[in-house]
Amino acid sequence: MTGGILRGIEDGWFSGQIAEASFAYHQKLEKGEKKVVGVNCYTGSVGQPVEILRVSHQVERDQVTELARRRAARDQAAVDAALAEMVTAARSGQNMIPPMLSAAEAEATLGEICDALRAEWGTYAETPAF
Repeated sequence: MTGGILRGIEDGWFSGQIAEASFAYHQKLEKGEKKVVGVNCYTGSVGQPVEILRVSHQVERDQVTELARRRAARDQAAVDAALAEMVTAARSGQNMIPPMLSAAEAEATLGEICDALRAEWGTYAETPAF
């Protein structure tokens, strides 16, 4: 049986506290007890519409091409060895930073690093408690 913070996470206590605080905040906001400039007071003070940054699809295509080029040019054996070293460190409880840096220096992607650790540890999904 767990205790302390882990017990609070498993029981959803933290999620409940956050949900209650959010609900109380929004109630005060809607009643006007909480003032937020541009949301419920001084809303007409913006003189012109805010310009939204729009990125073309060509940027995405260029990034995908660059990633493929870098993956083709890197030493895949070095990447695999660095990721394996990182997983070994994760299993043994060693400091994870040096092997992660080695994996990054070998040009492992963030996704590859996360996938290696996800395969080892799995993922966590908090049980909703509302």
